[in-house]
Amino acid sequence: MNAFRHGLAAVSINTTTGTADDHPFADDSCVGAMYQRLRQIEVERLKVLNEVHNLSRSEDMATLHTAVRRLAALERYSQRSHAKLKKHIF
Repeated sequence: MNAFRHGLAAVSINTTTGTADDHPFADDSCVGAMYQRLRQIEVERLKVLNEVHNLSRSEDMATLHTAVRRLAALERYSQRSHAKLKKHIF
């Protein structure tokens, strides 16, 4: 799964070009963007989790396998985003 293709890629925010005095809200906007990304990933993850649950009752193993792979990819995206947010805050 490709994060760019699914619209879940990280927003590129460059806060290294100036000092904190030059951009007093740079950190707030960066944290806000990261938080929004986490929310978007969580919404997609819940949709796919519901899809996996529904497909687990069917006999279509190929579609179930695809959905489980997508769920795993979304979990990785979520972990990376959470780590970046945590690193930025602390």
